[in-house]
Amino acid sequence: MKEKDNIKFRKKVDRANILTRYIISIGGYGIIVSIIGILLFLVYQSFPLSFQASVEKLFSIDLPSRSSRIVLTGIDQYQEVAYTLNERGIVSFYRLNDQKILRKDSLQLAEDEMILCASKGNLNRDIFAVGTNEGRILTAEVRMLPEYSNNQRIIRPNFKFIEVFLNEADSSISPNHIESLGFSYTEDGLFYWAWTDHQHNLRLKISDPDEDQPYYYNLTENLGEEQISQLVIGFDGRKLIAGSFGGELFWFDLRDPEEIFLQDNWKASQDAITALKFLIGDNTLVIGDAQGLLESWFPVRNQENQFKYLPVHQFSGHVTAVTQIYVSPRNRTFMSIDESGLIHLNYNTTRKTQLRFRKSEYSVQAASISPKSNGIILVDARHRLGTYLLDSEHPEVSFKTLFGKVWYEGYEEPEFVWQSTGGSDDFEPKLSLIPLIFGTLKGTFYAMIFSIPMAILAAIYVSQFSPKWLARTIKPTVEIMAALPSVVIGFLAGLYFAPLFEEYLVTIFLFLVILPVMFAVGIGIWRLVPEEKRMLMPLGWELLYVIPIILVTYFLVNTISFSVETLLFSGNFKQWIFESLGQTYDQRNSIVVGFALGFAVIPIIFTISEDALSNVPDSLASASLALGASRWQTVRKVVLPAASGGIFAAVMLGFGRAIGETMIVLMATGNTPILDISPFNGFRAMSACIAVEIPEAPVGGTLYRVLFLIAFLLFVFTFVINSLSALIGDRLRKKYSRF
Repeated sequence: MKEKDNIKFRKKVDRANILTRYIISIGGYGIIVSIIGILLFLVYQSFPLSFQASVEKLFSIDLPSRSSRIVLTGIDQYQEVAYTLNERGIVSFYRLNDQKILRKDSLQLAEDEMILCASKGNLNRDIFAVGTNEGRILTAEVRMLPEYSNNQRIIRPNFKFIEVFLNEADSSISPNHIESLGFSYTEDGLFYWAWTDHQHNLRLKISDPDEDQPYYYNLTENLGEEQISQLVIGFDGRKLIAGSFGGELFWFDLRDPEEIFLQDNWKASQDAITALKFLIGDNTLVIGDAQGLLESWFPVRNQENQFKYLPVHQFSGHVTAVTQIYVSPRNRTFMSIDESGLIHLNYNTTRKTQLRFRKSEYSVQAASISPKSNGIILVDARHRLGTYLLDSEHPEVSFKTLFGKVWYEGYEEPEFVWQSTGGSDDFEPKLSLIPLIFGTLKGTFYAMIFSIPMAILAAIYVSQFSPKWLARTIKPTVEIMAALPSVVIGFLAGLYFAPLFEEYLVTIFLFLVILPVMFAVGIGIWRLVPEEKRMLMPLGWELLYVIPIILVTYFLVNTISFSVETLLFSGNFKQWIFESLGQTYDQRNSIVVGFALGFAVIPIIFTISEDALSNVPDSLASASLALGASRWQTVRKVVLPAASGGIFAAVMLGFGRAIGETMIVLMATGNTPILDISPFNGFRAMSACIAVEIPEAPVGGTLYRVLFLIAFLLFVFTFVINSLSALIGDRLRKKYSRF
């Protein structure tokens, strides 16, 4: 019976061992699979940032009338209905899916009157002006109105006249031809028309709904000998840019309709300016010339506090003259077309030509980018209308915009900038990760210079010098600190310690300077006590000697701090920092973060370091002491080298903890993404950026995916740090294991 019972017992134990092994294996592999799954998910969410733009054909229509040139075209936001305007003033609307003509309207031109030029005046509305060979300028608007019936959407096109006027520049001759035209309609209801005639006169008309009479200006005298080839008016009506056949640009200030003046004039090209267009925001001007040059310019403040247009980005040039430029109403994408019909799709911020394509062997007469910037419409010289799906979800992202200096609108030079959102639709996203990486490392640096000395010295004392009863008290107490929620530490740091540090800034600095001096004095006094009397004190109780030193230092510093601030810093230390060092003291700064984050990191470094020091064999320390070495010499020469692998691992784990911390850096800093190592201002860490931005990031949008890229970089940082700590720690342990 005993043999059978033993067999049953062994089988039971074997089954339990097998089950335990499987459970442990499943748990271990489950952790590995979870980590790999998180990594793959981060890659999956951020990988679309690397996708290139593409164009896919949707519909194609052969226009019925091929004798008249198309001067203007457009499409509704759903890419269901398109319109064309030909040189005879006929506006035709087409339903794309069945190529049916919905309706036709007319600008009612005279019998021999023809449109010579056209200009759209608003990014969000299809309102346009045309100039004719009879000297007339006509303004009209196309609207695509969606209607819903029986769960179906129907686009109802609408067309209306707005204004017609005649260029009566000289009553002694017949009306002049309109050679070039610039037009703008602002949200305030102001109309701006600028045009040149075949006698090279440059004229301007401004119509204000609040004024009875429009404003007329003749700007020809500002041009000198130059003849204007292209005109463009900002969509906000603030500026008029005229390009000449000689490659010069003239900038007219239109902010005050009662006082128009020439703001600046400069040479932009060696050849004729053949295309001009403002991007969304009305700051960046895109220029194309007769040799295919394509550049973007925007005004930059110079040393004389004046704004001057400077060439900022140069794009891949065309082989022939750039004849047309079309801009996106959503972002800084623009399309340039040359004489041969070659099309370049460019994005201004990244300075990249995203696509080069040709959809017809004929030249392009008219084109447009859809209202949602997800489609393109083209009409070629064969009168074939094509619509194309534009897939360019993240044009503002490139390796340079993420990790390089970029020259943004309104900045005096290229900079690293993180500013993901703005207060208007024309905001230029700034997605440089360098300020976030710098802020993460900055916060970690200040936390580590605070926590590493305190944690390691405390671990040395507890493991090597303190009595066991004191070690049994200190170690659990420090470990309990690790259980304190980081949100509580961040809350205290941001709302309590930050104002306290600001109020007693000089006192704190004096305390940090004088305390080591007082300790040195205290140690000197302690050594004056005869050794036989020092030995009478129980082991560990000498720590009580530190308390009066700290108290005396505190009362001394508190007494002299006001006098020191008055004598050395004119009574205001923060103002002295600003005037002498050029640094602004922010209440939530790196000093506060270093203190709070260091407080959270200390338990990790202390616990692992203390374990590493305590696990050094007693035989090594005993042998050193037996050879006559002091306790401190033994610790410095024997114990620390032997435990160096564990101490290094502790420091690296603390480093990784500080890099990944979120709530403390979120609540204790100003979250300002700046590149400044100064301890008197804040920063924005990568983890805090994710916490701040992710609630407002549209799912699948550029910001959403960039935040996942930041999370991926954080994952990589911590993985590399932990791997290095394990690798170097193992090597150090092997190195000193022979002792």
